[in-house]
Amino acid sequence: MVPMAAYEHLVKSYDIRDLPDDIASADPPAYLRRCFAEGCSAPLLSWSRVQQLAVCAMALDAVVNDRDFEIFEHELIADWRIHYASACAKLKDTAVQALRRVLERDRPEDPDAAAELEHLASTLAA
Repeated sequence: MVPMAAYEHLVKSYDIRDLPDDIASADPPAYLRRCFAEGCSAPLLSWSRVQQLAVCAMALDAVVNDRDFEIFEHELIADWRIHYASACAKLKDTAVQALRRVLERDRPEDPDAAAELEHLASTLAA
């Protein structure tokens, strides 16, 4: 289980309670694809959008790299692994691109949050 502390600076002040449900109520791979596409193409992302992108990347990491984050319900991620692992695996490159774009253009002012974003990008890229 990956503790929330692993990305505490990145997601502090972001209310993630509804995001997993929002992703689940949509087609999860399509939702994540849209989020990462926006991260790649938007000329500027607000801090809350950067945080949303990071949480989506964490969800993708949970599915494709079999990580359990304490912020996600275990049963939900387990279900996504069964039904969406293949589709989600195809999103890794786009997710990494989006995270790197944020680091280049919208780098968080908090150095700890920036380091966590870099770690998340490298974890997905591996």
